[in-house]
Amino acid sequence: MSTPPSPGGTDALFGVVQTALTIGSAIPLVLSVVALVLFVRMRRRLSAGLPGTPGTRRLADDSRRLHDLARVSLLGAAFGLVLLVIGQLVVGLGTTQGLAAAFAGPLAPVTIGAIVLTGLAAVAFATSPAPPAPPERR
Repeated sequence: MSTPPSPGGTDALFGVVQTALTIGSAIPLVLSVVALVLFVRMRRRLSAGLPGTPGTRRLADDSRRLHDLARVSLLGAAFGLVLLVIGQLVVGLGTTQGLAAAFAGPLAPVTIGAIVLTGLAAVAFATSPAPPAPPERR
């Protein structure tokens, strides 16, 4: 007679998967925070005005940098959020814990923070100046 496997082993395996996904989400979220901070600092510096009259090339480069920083921030925050949500879905659907308990667990503040960060990055991306079109070559 064989004994059925204990659900504790399966729960532990899904916990390891969630831990790996949570750790993997840390780098994109940190990258997003850094890009958002650089975006805000550069935007403040540009809105304060630089001494003298900057050339149009400098303005184009600065607007391109602002747009790129906002894009990096949005992509990092969204990727980190997706990893966190996948980790919680794996635990919620793959264990006896349940989906509601997985989202109400100890990672709930991290997930809420990632949602807020993604929202801030989306606002930064939406308000960033679009880079100028490249000159036409003939």
